[in-house]
Amino acid sequence: RGEAFFHLSGAGHEATAALAEYLTPNDWLHCHYRDRALLVARGISPRTFFDNLLCNEYAPGSGRRMSAFFSDPQLNVLSMVAPTGNNAVQAAGVAAAVKEQDNHPIVYCGVGDGTTQQGEWLEGVAEAVRSNLPVLFIVQDNRWAISTNTEGQTCFSRADGQATDLFGLPIHYVDGRDVLFADKVFAQVVAEMREQRKPAMIVMQVERLGSHTNADDQSIYRSEEDLAEAQLHGDPITNLEEHLTAYGMTTAELKVIRAQVDDQVAAAEEEALQAKDPLPALDACIQHPVELTHPNKETFGSQRGDASDTANMLNMKDAMRQVLLNHLLVDPSVTLYGEDIEDPKGDVFGVTRGLSTRFPGRVMNSPLSESTIIGSSIGRALTGQRPVAFLQFADFMPTAYNQIVNELATMHWRSDGQWSVPVIIMVACGGYRPGLGPYHAQTYESVLAHCPGIDVVMPSSAHDAAGLLNAAFLSQRPTVFLYPKACLNDSDKSTSADVHEQFVPLGVARKIQSGHDLTLVGWGNTVSICEQTATALEQVGIATDIIDLRSISPWDQKLVLSSAEKTARLIVVHEDNQTCGLGAEVIATVAEKAKLPVAMRRVTRPDTHIPCNFPNQTLLLPGLKRTLAAAAELLDLDLKWEEKPAPSDGNAFIEAIGSGPADESIEIVELFVDAGQQLQRGDVVASVEATKSVFDITCSIDGEVAEILCAVGDTV
Repeated sequence: RGEAFFHLSGAGHEATAALAEYLTPNDWLHCHYRDRALLVARGISPRTFFDNLLCNEYAPGSGRRMSAFFSDPQLNVLSMVAPTGNNAVQAAGVAAAVKEQDNHPIVYCGVGDGTTQQGEWLEGVAEAVRSNLPVLFIVQDNRWAISTNTEGQTCFSRADGQATDLFGLPIHYVDGRDVLFADKVFAQVVAEMREQRKPAMIVMQVERLGSHTNADDQSIYRSEEDLAEAQLHGDPITNLEEHLTAYGMTTAELKVIRAQVDDQVAAAEEEALQAKDPLPALDACIQHPVELTHPNKETFGSQRGDASDTANMLNMKDAMRQVLLNHLLVDPSVTLYGEDIEDPKGDVFGVTRGLSTRFPGRVMNSPLSESTIIGSSIGRALTGQRPVAFLQFADFMPTAYNQIVNELATMHWRSDGQWSVPVIIMVACGGYRPGLGPYHAQTYESVLAHCPGIDVVMPSSAHDAAGLLNAAFLSQRPTVFLYPKACLNDSDKSTSADVHEQFVPLGVARKIQSGHDLTLVGWGNTVSICEQTATALEQVGIATDIIDLRSISPWDQKLVLSSAEKTARLIVVHEDNQTCGLGAEVIATVAEKAKLPVAMRRVTRPDTHIPCNFPNQTLLLPGLKRTLAAAAELLDLDLKWEEKPAPSDGNAFIEAIGSGPADESIEIVELFVDAGQQLQRGDVVASVEATKSVFDITCSIDGEVAEILCAVGDTV
């Protein structure tokens, strides 16, 4: 009739409805798209099915989702996933959040047989097994992944026969064409889960009685005999009617039931057809209250700018740790989850050191799986917790990108605000340090900013890190918190210890200095490059505006635009590669909205990857030379570089080095040399302690020790 355009049938899968009798209002459901009978049994009305089919104003997502996908917070029916398998790691996160509740809730996770080959589903099962979480995984095995036959090609249906377990989790096999048999198994399995608080898995063998969707024709790939057999023996409703007749129910009574159902469905259809189309949503995010975004709301520490008072100052790493500690203390719903964040390691850069000792069970090591970290954190957030997820390096973000872009970024929008997932993702990022390379030095802010529905921030100072992290905890949006590892221990940009009072509004940039000749915009590591460039220009009388964007999405268009209009010259500096980088967005916005002509340039990493060779890395990443050259071009200045002559007196220095890319200083633990001593290349000269370890420094050349410039206990 042209009134709906997509339909997906649950015919043949109706036996899952029997599960509803054994679920309580406190249980959670992360359903399969063929779980229509279970959804009805849970309490989803026939009218809702038609609203969703028509994508009208009363649909659960206000017409934003395809008609097969439902959610209902009142019934604990979670927002169903379209990338199949994404629900498994989320279900594990929900189960982790509710496992210890007195009413012993369980979490249902439904999938099809084809989905069991998805990595996210396998990770979800592994997480439930590893942490003994009460997740009921039901695989509805109709033997078809659209047109691909799955027999002998899954983790449970193998070439050598049926598997008895997965990751040690026993597999219960159920004939889903027999509702009464399925009912008995459901009762037994759910009762055991409530008592033992452990996961369970059921493979329910069913027939797919219709094509995959209305856009599919299964007669193309299924034989006539197969289809006829499915219709003859595979309909659980027909089979149930036969059982009921055998138990004494009359044909007339069954007809009455069918007639009542038909009447309800017809009335629901008629009501849904009267509904209007929804209004389109122009924003994917929950709206921030003004208290989170107004520039006047920024609050600083009591010793703003007094970096000389080192005893009462915190660097970025310590400031972030203190903010996390404060929120763990005041909010029992806060949890931290990531690789190596428990003591004694306390994160590879020491950001969480000491926190797991004070908060065991709330600051937790994760498996080596970024998608599990993010997916399970989403699950926790869906129950009302405030999870903080840690990814060790931004370079590993792509392995979690599915959960970030398809789930985290869309949840509020696709459910029309029924669900929010204010997950904070903490990610170390960036280069400018030796020992890094193509998988430990990227930032990825442009990729993340391209995802509507999440906030993205990148501080360059301890105050901004503390203030932005406090803001993220107050926000109801998901936030990706990128912190440059090269800034973690920078004592020049430290802040006072009262980080609980510090706040940076979201979407508000920071003007570091004012000038009228040129605007420099940077964020993260490139802010210091902008400052060095401005210092050099000041020597020839050029006054520069420096803007630290610090919020990547949303970003402060108003401040950048007003500065660019004032100076008529704009340079954007970022270490992400050039094509489609955020600098292009900033320049395009200024080009579109500026009331005056503005000359603009970008200084970025070329469209290549970051090498481990440090001299090559420094040449490829933005630096003073390239930024100053771009400024000289815009300002019509002559620029000439004079190379500093190498020392020729025969002296050489053994330089202090760190053990990791965030180290700004080391402490001398022990010295093994004296003045006048002869050394050969490779001799150990000192034992030192850095952020990540205690290690030895060795001599790089042959020679005699002329002078020792430090002592045991010194910080160098």
